[in-house]
Amino acid sequence: MTNIKGKFIVFEGIDGSGISTQTGRLRSYLESQYNIKTILAKEPSEGPVGTLIRQVLSGRMQGIDDSSLALLFAADRIDHNKNKILPVLEQGDFVICDRYLWSSYAYQGRKNDLNWLQEINMYASKPDLTVFIRVRPEISIRRITGSRFQTEIFEKIDILQQVYDNYVCLFAKWKESGLSVTEIDGERDADTVEMEIRTAIEKHFIK
Repeated sequence: MTNIKGKFIVFEGIDGSGISTQTGRLRSYLESQYNIKTILAKEPSEGPVGTLIRQVLSGRMQGIDDSSLALLFAADRIDHNKNKILPVLEQGDFVICDRYLWSSYAYQGRKNDLNWLQEINMYASKPDLTVFIRVRPEISIRRITGSRFQTEIFEKIDILQQVYDNYVCLFAKWKESGLSVTEIDGERDADTVEMEIRTAIEKHFIK
């Protein structure tokens, strides 16, 4: 791990918080403005375990309990680290990841012990910066139902409220522990959110 030269940036937030939009915009900005080669990543990953997880989330695969799903996410994350994230970082490039550790803690943490979740994810690389896009569940649901024909298994207001509360706690704990985190108000228009994210990234990484 001592030869890691690149930077690992993770975006977190509940469904409908605009993560996918902002990761793509940040990549374009870093490459065009600073000539930083940047790779986009996403969890669940495109690997074999990630493909299985997406079938569970969409409801196409039934019978996977919460603990088993948490283990699948942890397995996918290790595979993702080994086959995509670490090789890019070792080349000195940036990785921007759409969801990572906090998603497991926030979503699977509804029905699983947080200490156990941390244990099964102990070998996952830690981000250089976690960007929490904060959007309330009622705003999230409005965005999801207005833009999609189908929803996933976690996209219900009561579940999203629990997940949102978990995210807020995670942000506070990581910040208190001295880990690099930043919170963005994601309820504003996408351009304003993008500008605030740029400012945060430049503060952390651009000299």
